[in-house]
Amino acid sequence: MNHKWKYPSKHSELKQLRFEEKHMEYVLNSVTEIQSNNSANVKNRTVFKRFGYSTIAAAAMFILIVGSSYFSLDMAKVAAKIPYFSLFIKQEEYKYALHEVIVDVINRNHYKVVDVEVSIPKRKITVSLLGSKKEVNSIKDEVITKMNRELVAKNFGKYMIDIIKGELKDQGRELTPEEQKYMNDSMELEKKVTDLLNKNNYKPAFPIEVRINSIENFIYVALPNTESKQRVSELKEMLKSVTKEYGEFRMRITSIDMKAREQELRWGSSQIIGIIGSGLMSDKSFKVTGFSYSFHPYPLEMKIKTSVKSTDPEAKELANEIMNEINEFIQTHELTKDVRNDEYKVMIYGKDKKIVDID
Repeated sequence: MNHKWKYPSKHSELKQLRFEEKHMEYVLNSVTEIQSNNSANVKNRTVFKRFGYSTIAAAAMFILIVGSSYFSLDMAKVAAKIPYFSLFIKQEEYKYALHEVIVDVINRNHYKVVDVEVSIPKRKITVSLLGSKKEVNSIKDEVITKMNRELVAKNFGKYMIDIIKGELKDQGRELTPEEQKYMNDSMELEKKVTDLLNKNNYKPAFPIEVRINSIENFIYVALPNTESKQRVSELKEMLKSVTKEYGEFRMRITSIDMKAREQELRWGSSQIIGIIGSGLMSDKSFKVTGFSYSFHPYPLEMKIKTSVKSTDPEAKELANEIMNEINEFIQTHELTKDVRNDEYKVMIYGKDKKIVDID
């Protein structure tokens, strides 16, 4: 091969994956093919669909490694020398695309499916069908054949497919007439409050909340902290007037730092926080047991809990690895281009609830 993408000639992880010359060629060919397909496919379906060349390479590597019996994201990130979160996003894309194939087969054949579970590492799909045991057994082979035929046609390869008898879950009880009235009144009043805010040029920082039920009547409005005390007082009086026909209300009007809110919207538009939290929890090598975050007060603060003591020798190394992966994702990935200049804090805790020092 004569190209700009090079692999290490001696690499233990690649050997363990049986990553040979033909596989390297496969990845490079896949990069070209995916890049070509992406150019032709203008309209994408999910937030994960638009990436640059480096993550196309990650996709090709993932497609190869995911079929290996040795598959793990941790192994893949070492072998591919590609940032972990790029591979994690590709894994989620892969799962989404595979589910689409399964759902398409289900819909085209009008199968009565209660649930579908997919394990990509085990290459196993479990499908729960509605019907008697006899009915399920009568179409079992047909379902397996059609699903695997479509998976192979879409380049996912064959999966071990287990067909089981499923049961409908409790769909929940119907609302009582009183509960239905509470719901209707809540929706009606919410519209009135929204119209009131618009008419008087109030711009809520968050969607308003209106709740009417047997326990309490409640209204929540979050206003920018630039609103004057007089304007807040005026709003309280107007809310009392518009709600009086519905009874007494507990009202909460808060003041929101719009700098923090704007940061929250930037990060939320690309689901960046969800990717970081899910990605860290998905890879056992990070030993993450909990993830939380807050945009208020500014700046964004992420708290990560691990299963190692803060005093353990490996704690600092692990914390640095987590921090490096987060920083690299934020500073290099296409999804994060609008937040790269944002301030944020990451605190990593040991299982003893103490912060781990980071270099």
